[in-house]
Amino acid sequence: YHMNVEENGFDDGLRRAAGRSPYIHLSESHRGVPGTGTVDWELIFRTLRDTGFDGDLVIESFVSVPPQLAAALCMWRPAAPNASAVLDQGLPYLRGLATRYGF
Repeated sequence: YHMNVEENGFDDGLRRAAGRSPYIHLSESHRGVPGTGTVDWELIFRTLRDTGFDGDLVIESFVSVPPQLAAALCMWRPAAPNASAVLDQGLPYLRGLATRYGF
């Protein structure tokens, strides 16, 4: 999520962090179900492969957010409809990409 809004591009941020991160949080542009937003997942996985990333890939999605946290994160709608959507749709999507790119 942060790379989506704070970096010049996904590949730029990943290349600058290469070799310094033991894990990567995989989060969709809207923090919901991976594969349903604007993140260029092909670019991310290609860049991770090309930079020799060998750490953990960790899914990060917001399903149930308490009102106080939602206000602090400036979230005005649910990011994902439920955990099943993330696990049944987003997780297989990311696993498929990870497999295709050799992770």
